[in-house]
Amino acid sequence: MPALRAPSRSRKVGSTICSLGRTTRHILSGLTALVLLNGCDPTRRLAEEQVLVSRTRMRVVGASEVPGSELETIIKQKPNKRVLAIPFYLNMHNLPDPQRMKQWQAKKDARIDRINVRRRAKGRDTLAYRRTRAQWLRETVGEPPVILDSTLTDRTTDQMELYLSKEGYFHARVSSEVALRERAWWGRKLHRPKARVTYTAEPGVPYRLRGVRFDVDDERIRSLVQAEWDKRLLREGLRFDGDLLDQERTRITDALRGNGYLYFTRDLIQYRADTTVGGHQADLVLSFERPGAPKERGLAGTAEGTSFDLRDVYISTFRPVRGSVALADTLREGGAIFLFHGRMRFKPKALLHPVFLHPNERFDQGKVAGTYRRLVSTGAFDRVDISFDTTGIGKRGLTDARITLLPGKHQTVSTEGFVTNRGGALGTSINVGYRHRNIFRTLASLQAQMTVGFEAQQRIAGSGGTEESTGDVGALTAFNTLSIGPEVTFSLPRPFAGLFSKSSSSQLLLTALYNFQQRPDFTRNLVKMSVGLQWQESRANTIGLFPLEVNTIKIPRISPGFRNYLEQARNPVLLNSYTDHLIASMRATLVHSTPDAAKARNAFYLRAVAEWAGHPLLLLMAESATDSTGQSFKTVAGVRYAEFIKGELDARWRRKLHDRSSLAFRVAGGAALPYGNLGVLPFESSFFVGGANGLRAWRARSVGPGSFSEPLSAYDRIGEMRIEANAEYRFKLIGFLEGAFFTDVGNVWNLKPNAQRPGSAISSQFLSELAVGTGAGARFNFDFFIVRIDVGLQTKDPSLPKGERWLFEPKEQHEARVSDLLGSSYRYRPEVNFNLGIGYPF
Repeated sequence: MPALRAPSRSRKVGSTICSLGRTTRHILSGLTALVLLNGCDPTRRLAEEQVLVSRTRMRVVGASEVPGSELETIIKQKPNKRVLAIPFYLNMHNLPDPQRMKQWQAKKDARIDRINVRRRAKGRDTLAYRRTRAQWLRETVGEPPVILDSTLTDRTTDQMELYLSKEGYFHARVSSEVALRERAWWGRKLHRPKARVTYTAEPGVPYRLRGVRFDVDDERIRSLVQAEWDKRLLREGLRFDGDLLDQERTRITDALRGNGYLYFTRDLIQYRADTTVGGHQADLVLSFERPGAPKERGLAGTAEGTSFDLRDVYISTFRPVRGSVALADTLREGGAIFLFHGRMRFKPKALLHPVFLHPNERFDQGKVAGTYRRLVSTGAFDRVDISFDTTGIGKRGLTDARITLLPGKHQTVSTEGFVTNRGGALGTSINVGYRHRNIFRTLASLQAQMTVGFEAQQRIAGSGGTEESTGDVGALTAFNTLSIGPEVTFSLPRPFAGLFSKSSSSQLLLTALYNFQQRPDFTRNLVKMSVGLQWQESRANTIGLFPLEVNTIKIPRISPGFRNYLEQARNPVLLNSYTDHLIASMRATLVHSTPDAAKARNAFYLRAVAEWAGHPLLLLMAESATDSTGQSFKTVAGVRYAEFIKGELDARWRRKLHDRSSLAFRVAGGAALPYGNLGVLPFESSFFVGGANGLRAWRARSVGPGSFSEPLSAYDRIGEMRIEANAEYRFKLIGFLEGAFFTDVGNVWNLKPNAQRPGSAISSQFLSELAVGTGAGARFNFDFFIVRIDVGLQTKDPSLPKGERWLFEPKEQHEARVSDLLGSSYRYRPEVNFNLGIGYPF
């Protein structure tokens, strides 16, 4: 339901929107000046002979297939990390005076010594030495200056030449040049000289592969490698590439470990390159041998050259203690041997579903990794361990697989409290949850929760005065909105085993929820039920298919003042938002994400959603009805249902600049086409921008559609199409405190023109109708959760007349229009929006 807002001209204490007044500007200017002045001379703590490295540069002379960015990673001495071109961490390191810091530390240590003398006399434990705040700031937050070291410079050039040789440039040369520069103003030196180091690489002509072959003394390994030889990455004519050589070693190792070679490692594959053939060419030989053995270097007859089959698969489901394995109960089922104590906590069939290892099958490392991932993903175990044991087996080439599962708590009850800020509406809520991770001993999951919350929603002007007689909570407390909602979710792994492979991690999802919401202007009841399947197509891709989702929205009460407002608005979208309606839809989702995104330097995320509302089952249950104007429509159980087609896309990319800063980008959009029975897009399915996770300079649903403008209107701004883009620069400051600067761009539009709402439809001028917000934020990163505060400035407002939309442009037409509507003088002021959120916005 829409979040109603008072007209923007009425400002109250505690509102999320405030004017950027003179005092605020002075404070911000003062803080900025302090930061800049603090970093004026980063060399002031250096000794006379020390020189600070201020910049490094990498030059590659001549044509080269190796980019300079790869060589830059080898540089041993890089300049101190910067935040917006300011060496912030170096400034924090230089902020305390080292001499005074040592004096403070000595006084503090002496005080601790005196206290410890008295504590020892009393037989009490002594106190440990602790750092001063200045020492913590200098050593933990700060970053020591990077001092020019000729030894490290020479080592960098040597390693660059070694790297280029590994990449096929056997005659490459790398040199370095140091230039000392100092800044002066009116003939006065501002600081001591700084060093700029330039590395120049001359790769020369690369060597290319003339021929590639392999040499192995084991017949079976030779046949397996030969069978996979057409898939080789090393081809004649390619440049001699060390990275490609490593990838080929990994490819062959994976192939052999997938065919029984339990003890084979990539180190057993060695390369020999013959560069004497001339013409900058090389003949490459892959040899399979044990590099640590001076004699009998081949693999034939060794453990590394032995293919293993699985004799037995043991699955242990209890926490072992000394001697407990020998006393464990055993059960053989499905080809596996289960070890347990007392009653089994899991049905054997449930544990066999995620296990890919079977007796009398060849060892396969891919199946081992798949088994581990599937067992961990169930969430039912505190630890999963898979090992292989060849001891005590008389026959060569056999091994036992041992899967050790340490069960966690299957049933948990949690209580959580939250402070919320939904589009500027402050509130609080409490959530009581119950979760069972092994219901019916099948690894199925059941989660139930009850949420009760209160919010301080802004009411539309002129709708008050009669709520006391209806028992509205707004008459009793400052939190005028009550929300109560139970929710139950059931997840069953591998419901249709024959349709999906075991590696897909398929699961059946059943969800049911109810939400009761009472506001000063209306009361709403929402019932939602969904049935769906979700499975992993690969490690990076997850697919969801929900053949039936039903949403029923009923509005049993509307206050007289609010009803009068709706009738005067004459907006079909707004009117249908506050009438009973039903949405029965089918939905498909695709999520692509970078595996191990937290560790990756570049992480990508993509979410695509397609939805069709107007389920075929509605045709079987539909009944005809007519409204007060005589227009006919269809209903189900007396409720009019909606029909529309909708698609959404959300793409995100994050790049780590270094260990203390990163860039994050998001591009999101979608469109929905309503048709048929209801004729308009329901409010719950409409698009909007703004809020703590979107266009942060505006409150949620307060932008658009398009350039449509009603300065004193209060209803929510929604549309049938959305375009949004966000960019954010994130950096660590002090301890758990992080900072960010961001720019948000976006708007919503309708697909068809509306004479009553000019400028609301999408057109070729849509780029000029994009709202722009800029700002900064602070994040308190406590590892297990992040509290976020963002402050956004409305830089470009598309609802203003052309020529007045940007912040720096005059607002004469807008001020005159609003003054006429108010009947009093009005002056435009830039607006700042404060957002409180949990976690990163994207």
